[in-house]
Amino acid sequence: MSEGNAALYTFLVYILVVFGLAWLANKLLRERSFLSEYFLGSRGLGVWAFALTFAATSASGGSFTGFPSKIYTHGWILGLWIGSYIVVPICAMGLLGKRINQVARLSSSITVPDILRDRFRSTAFGLIAVALIVFFMSFNLVAQFKSGSLILKTLVLDVGVFQDASTTVNGWIEGIGFLEGVDAGYLICLLTFGIAVIIYTTYGGFHAVVWTDVMQGIVMVVGVLIMLPLALMFVSKGAPEGTGGLEYATRQMIEMVPPEEGTVTLRSTGV
Repeated sequence: MSEGNAALYTFLVYILVVFGLAWLANKLLRERSFLSEYFLGSRGLGVWAFALTFAATSASGGSFTGFPSKIYTHGWILGLWIGSYIVVPICAMGLLGKRINQVARLSSSITVPDILRDRFRSTAFGLIAVALIVFFMSFNLVAQFKSGSLILKTLVLDVGVFQDASTTVNGWIEGIGFLEGVDAGYLICLLTFGIAVIIYTTYGGFHAVVWTDVMQGIVMVVGVLIMLPLALMFVSKGAPEGTGGLEYATRQMIEMVPPEEGTVTLRSTGV
């Protein structure tokens, strides 16, 4: 229980830092042009801050829950897919980023749909860009929110307050059709995670997003550097003498039963 409370306090400190950065970002909104500051950070964030926020946005839920599960299920061959995925942000920043920035400055555009609309002088093209961004980003956000909720649930699973809240919420949602069978703990974490993200991004604007992403990017890098050797050390504890490390961990994973694929048949009973 003490470990669970330590995890809870760590999460609360983390949230307070995030909201503190959002508060500082909101102060800048009052001192500068609202649209330029809120959506673009006054174009003065620098390449390293942008690179970290780009990486933290791309390498988040997928990198820490999605890709590991795929490696576990299909093996290290999926590393080739991840390698190709890494090329995407490099090409986006190296080949497209500078040109998009030049066009945006010339046309005083704020968003990507604004740039496309002004560049091709077509309002319809801008609206299509908005629809495509909303459509594809929805899938990305669903994955991020689910991943964040699962990680948060794992973090506070042993906390007494969380267990009591889960029991209470489970009683509330019992009998509600579309929530039938939903884990109450997961629902609490989903709402907590979602509301926190919506508040700090809406309140602080682009500066808040970038600053928190920089912080989270540093946390992810440091976390991986710490957790990887610790994980290999933990796996190697039961290894025969002279073995261990990544090779032994891979052999242990081979012996595990990955999720099995199956089929589901739906039949209509008629009305």
